[in-house]
Formats: sequence, C-alpha cells, structure tokens
Amino acid sequence: MVSVKTKSALIAEISSLVGAVGDKFDTDEVDAERDYLAAHCPPRLERTVRELPTLGLHLLAELADGPISVVGLAARAGQLKGTVSKHVQRLVDAGLVTRSPVPGNRKELQLTPTADGKRLIEVHQRMHDEMDAGRHDFLSRYTVAELSVLEKMLQDLLATSRDGVRLVPAGLGSPPAPERGAPSAREQT
Repeated sequence: MVSVKTKSALIAEISSLVGAVGDKFDTDEVDAERDYLAAHCPPRLERTVRELPTLGLHLLAELADGPISVVGLAARAGQLKGTVSKHVQRLVDAGLVTRSPVPGNRKELQLTPTADGKRLIEVHQRMHDEMDAGRHDFLSRYTVAELSVLEKMLQDLLATSRDGVRLVPAGLGSPPAPERGAPSAREQT
C-alpha cells in the first residue's frame, strides 16, 4: 500500500531535510575541501592551505586569468576593496601572490600569482572540477521532470526574501501570519 503524505506533512519533512542537509555540508564540506587541497599540494603549502580563509583561496583562483589590480579583483569577485586588500596581503605574506607596478601607471599595482600560487590555483580548480563531477553524478539518477521541479524550487528560494524569520516569495508582500495551530491557506491546498 502506498502512503500518501499531506501537503503539510511534506512541507514539514522538506523543512527538516533542508536544515539537515545544510548542517551536514556546513560541517563536513570545509574540512573535506581543506583536506583535498592539502593532499594535492606540496607539503610546504599544507599549513597555508589550512590557515588561509576560503575567500582568500577564491580570490587567488581569480588570478588564474592573469594579472589584475586590487580594484579589478574586488570588482570581479563582488567584494569590497578593503576586504580584498586584507586578503591580498595574506596571500602576499604566504608567498602566493606578488605585487608589481602596472606598466605606465605609477600608482596602481597588479597582482600576479607566484609559482606556489599557480600550483594552488591548479589544485583548487581540480577540486572544484571534482566537486562538479560528483554533483553531476549524484543528480544524474533523477528524471528530467524531477530535476525541473528541483530547479524551480531552488530558483524560487534564491528569489525569496525574509520578513523577520518568515520566507516571503518574490513579488509578494508580507503574508499574514496564520493563527497558531491553524493551517495556512497554502497548507490546505
């Protein structure tokens, strides 16, 4: 006999699962990424890989396309210039990046990865390629229809805002809070 869950029960289960998935990957993923990088970099870079903030690694990866100024890097990464400057200093101190004058501009400096920086950029890219392949393999077991529903839900979640602790779908104002214990109009459908 097939069990049919109510919409309310499904929403409760999905909410619980989203929280559990978030918790699982918040705690597991960062260490797994650091372990991957440390295992695939020369031993002299292990401490740097483990101590460098994630944003620093991603800023370093942006240098794969060639030299760029701090202002250009901040714009490309969508970060504040001050934030990028602090992380760039850490990258310089770690021996992963050099600063040099921009030809024809005495004020501006360009950032270039060192040999160790290039090595870490390559390993970081391979790690992301491996992560992408894993996601692809995982999602390939679902039908196009199932993936379409998941895609729609994720797009809707990205477009959603918050009103306090409540999620508000894009294009809607604040929905009235249901009475305590009473199912909302959405739960009844």
